[in-house]
Amino acid sequence: MLVPAYLAAHVFLDWISFIHAVSSINITPWNPPAGLMMGLSVLVGVRAVPLVWLGLTAADVLVRDMPLSLWTPLLANGVVALGYGAAGRLLGRGIEPGLSRLRDIVLLLGGSGAAVLAIGLCFIAIHTAAGLFEWKHFPEVLLHYWTGEVIGIAVLTPMVLIGRRMPALRWSWSGAAEILGWGAFIGFTLWLDFGPLASSQYEHFYLLFLPAIGIAVRHGLGGAVLASATTQAGLIAAIQATGVDTERMAHFQLLMLTLAVTILLLGAVVSERRRAEDRLRVRQSDLAHASRLIEAGEMAAALAHELNQPLAATMGYARAARKVARLEGASPRLTEILDKTVTQAERADRVIRSLRDFVRKGARDRSPLPVATLVADCLTLAGPLASRHAVEIAAEVDPALPPIGGDAVQLQQAILNLVRNAAEAMGDPQAHPARRRIVIFACPAARPGFVAIGVRDTGPGLAEVVERNLFAPFVTTKPTGMGLGLSIVRTIVENHGGTLTAGRGADGNGGGGNGGGTVFQFTIPVHAAGKDGEPA
Repeated sequence: MLVPAYLAAHVFLDWISFIHAVSSINITPWNPPAGLMMGLSVLVGVRAVPLVWLGLTAADVLVRDMPLSLWTPLLANGVVALGYGAAGRLLGRGIEPGLSRLRDIVLLLGGSGAAVLAIGLCFIAIHTAAGLFEWKHFPEVLLHYWTGEVIGIAVLTPMVLIGRRMPALRWSWSGAAEILGWGAFIGFTLWLDFGPLASSQYEHFYLLFLPAIGIAVRHGLGGAVLASATTQAGLIAAIQATGVDTERMAHFQLLMLTLAVTILLLGAVVSERRRAEDRLRVRQSDLAHASRLIEAGEMAAALAHELNQPLAATMGYARAARKVARLEGASPRLTEILDKTVTQAERADRVIRSLRDFVRKGARDRSPLPVATLVADCLTLAGPLASRHAVEIAAEVDPALPPIGGDAVQLQQAILNLVRNAAEAMGDPQAHPARRRIVIFACPAARPGFVAIGVRDTGPGLAEVVERNLFAPFVTTKPTGMGLGLSIVRTIVENHGGTLTAGRGADGNGGGGNGGGTVFQFTIPVHAAGKDGEPA
């Protein structure tokens, strides 16, 4: 079904866009078949060459009635098909079909522009050699060809590649009103450009950017693609209806190209930013969930530790009572009750020990984790915290560090807990406006096979009383704190096989010796080759 569908679409698009043509070949102000050809070539590579050549030849026969001798269009179409196939193969290696990144759009436009220039040089040279043009007009014809092809690619190729990611059209009164509103806005700007108020300079053209930019900002890349196609179709229709001079078409082509590229880039920026915000929200939600689980585990471990002593005393008293009851010949019923009491107390002890072992030694992910990526993610997640506390957060990472073995979410939680403590320790930004800086650093640890990661700040430092009980659960100097933050960090680090230390700014390894503030540093083992089935 692909072959007849593609040929029908190619011929139809060629037919409706064959206006203001240069001579009698397919050089028009806007060439949408170029976008169709590039989209197909990106998707299937050089396998598209025969189908593209067949579409070009069919359009020459049905739309232009084969204006030249047979060999000329066949050769020229072969050059175009091969050029688009090669360009699509190269671009397909570097861009994702869904165009999910701004980089994909830039690569598509830049690569297509370069490919069309090379194709156009051969295409125009063949027709010039056949006597259709004079060689002195070669640059002018090439400019017309290149601009029309790139406009078609900028408008139609993203629509082909995005496919199912285009915004779904679901009926609603608000949606219908919005579509009508944007359509009326585009129609109004076209009327200003080509209606009774238009001038020969067409100085109102840039008003067309307003609705297109509005749609791109509101709906991202999908909306930008639809807005670009609608605007370009409206421009072509207006040009045809008002009879714009052919001599002015080069000027209009450049304006149309500027409009198409601007809308596309803006839509890509908006979509990429929204995806980044969505990823950040998901990551923050994951971290918050992990924090709640870790806090619950730490609470359970602390409670288990606190309950061990009274439970041990209970078991001792129950055993003693059972022994006294047997020595004094108490009733069998009392002895039975005391036996059950001892049994249940021992069972409770086993449950608490099992819970504590699970919290301390639960199963963990030990996949290789690049330290630079870990620290970069933490910097991104700490952005709102930096703004809220008016602190500068920077990173100092040794680029030669090997990957570590650990769970990314848990280690991010540990680092962010340290960053949050450092920011809160600096106090009110109004009272302490200067030297508000936090550094997340990573360097080789003194112990071979480990990496040191830490956080240093320029705050007031640790008081001696606080420093003695720094990692104890439920010890805090904050009026609303639970005293679990550093205890959680220590639990995460120890579960990963590392150690956590704290000290004054001048004493921290990697702390830089700033003479003040605090340095928290922990070690994490380097990922071992073959561990958990992962490579080194």
